Amino acid sequence: MSSGCETPSHRVFVYGTLKRGFYNHRLLREMDAKFLGEALTRKPWRMVLGEYGIPYLMRGEADGSAVVPGELWEVDDEGLDALDVLEGIDEGMYERVTLDVATREGADGAVDGGFATTAQAFVCGPESERRGIGTTWSEEIAAYDLKTHEASYVPKHERAAGSLGTESLGRRRS
Repeated sequence: MSSGCETPSHRVFVYGTLKRGFYNHRLLREMDAKFLGEALTRKPWRMVLGEYGIPYLMRGEADGSAVVPGELWEVDDEGLDALDVLEGIDEGMYERVTLDVATREGADGAVDGGFATTAQAFVCGPESERRGIGTTWSEEIAAYDLKTHEASYVPKHERAAGSLGTESLGRRRS
C-alpha cells in the first residue's frame, strides 16, 4: 500500500571517484542510490587532474574540451546532501551545477537508444580555482579511468592537514 508520499529524487552525473569500482563509490552504495546508466555530457568540458589525483570539470570551453564520460545516478535529498559534503561544497572545493547529459547504450558507447536529461554534477569550485586548479600545472585528461585513479588518487584521510576537502572529514551537512 502506497502512502502517497514519494521521496524527492535527484539525478547526479559522476565522472570521477564516485563511479563504480572507484574509491568513493561506496558512498553511493551506502545510500542505496539507483544506477541509471553510463552517460556522456552533451557539451564539451575541460577535465583536469588536480592535486591528490582529484578530477575536476572546468567551466568554459578551451583547447582540450570534450564530452565527458561518466555515470548517471539517482539519489534522494539526504544522498545529495552527503555528496555535497564529500565534494566540499561549503569549502568551495566543488560547485554543484545542472548540466545536460545523455545515457549511453550499446557496446560501442553510442548515445543512440539512450535518453537525454539534466543532472546535478560537481565542477571546480572557487576555492579550488583560487588554489590553481585548472592552470598550467593541472594535467588535462580526456576521462578519469581506473588506471589514472589507481596511480594518482589519494583519499582524504591520507592528505596533508588543511588540504582542500579535508575540513569535511567525519561530518555530515546539517
